[in-house]
Amino acid sequence: MRFGQLDYEIQQCEKHLRETRTRNTEIENSLVRYLLIRICAEYERRIEVLVQRRCGRINDRHVLNFANWGIEMATKRFKIENLIELLSKFGDDYQKTFKDALGKQTSKQNWQIAWDNIVTNRHTVAHGRGPVMMTLTDLKNQYYSSLVVIDELVKALRLRGKDIAGLK
Repeated sequence: MRFGQLDYEIQQCEKHLRETRTRNTEIENSLVRYLLIRICAEYERRIEVLVQRRCGRINDRHVLNFANWGIEMATKRFKIENLIELLSKFGDDYQKTFKDALGKQTSKQNWQIAWDNIVTNRHTVAHGRGPVMMTLTDLKNQYYSSLVVIDELVKALRLRGKDIAGLK
């Protein structure tokens, strides 16, 4: 699953660095820090929407209201282990599907390192805990590698095409 707005923002940052010849400067670092916050914000929002859409199959609006309340709290943390725990609330089969699918990815180290680096560096930026040691190229590559986590989450939640229609 792609994030059209994020792809556009990354392209704009690359274009800016190229045109202003400011690669390997504080400008690039500032753009990377901005994109880390944006990427994680989109991941958080997308995970919340995916879980809401899965819960949306419930016909009882009171149960759905309660589920939506819990979703917002449950999706504030989204390290891999947090996503596994979230899926376990649906059932062990959802959790197992997700873990198994991620374990079968041929680029396992790539997606896991990418996801963890993005989340960890976002925390560094958000909490002012020091510099981010990533270039825009590093971030872009890790962003694309990390998208497999979102794809496997969609599958583990057993979302259908109509459930994810319109998500860009």
